[in-house]
Amino acid sequence: MFSEALKSRKQLLDSIGTNFDEMVNVAAKLAIASIDEDKFLFFAGNGGSAAEAQHMSAEYLATLDHRNFRPGMKALALTVDSSFITAWTNDFGYEDVFSRQIETLSSRGDLIFAYSTSGTSKNIIKALESAKVRGVRSIGFSGNEGGIMRDLCDVCFVVPSTSTAMIQEIHTMLGHVICELVEKGISKND
Repeated sequence: MFSEALKSRKQLLDSIGTNFDEMVNVAAKLAIASIDEDKFLFFAGNGGSAAEAQHMSAEYLATLDHRNFRPGMKALALTVDSSFITAWTNDFGYEDVFSRQIETLSSRGDLIFAYSTSGTSKNIIKALESAKVRGVRSIGFSGNEGGIMRDLCDVCFVVPSTSTAMIQEIHTMLGHVICELVEKGISKND
């Protein structure tokens, strides 16, 4: 069973590897630009993607490579404020929970990393629409065909799979590669 899982993931990675290379570089440059401008990196997702958003936010705020200590980067997962999330969703529903935070916390030049394995999560779509209006750059991580978010992001990684597990695993790999490039790029700018 495990060897079959590895084989299917290798086939998927082989099919998208070179297609994502340039996009990874563009995404890293977007993040570096926001960091150089002393802007925030926001992260949002639902369920497993919420966990991924928190994971990647921590990589930027703390450090990915602990052997290469560097200053923290302004990073915030929009899923971590349980008081806000429960108050807002109780009173107004879940659809605007991330867009409300983007409207309130962001400024032009910030960057949002948005995760939705379907590409159609309404609260992620609304956050991306709000980001666009406010001049916030966006990097999307999706699956399937990319959904609506494909057209809303400055860069959108669409993993061509319907397997949520495989999509999320590739998102994690992409996130780590982008963060590694950002750390290297920031150290060159110092």
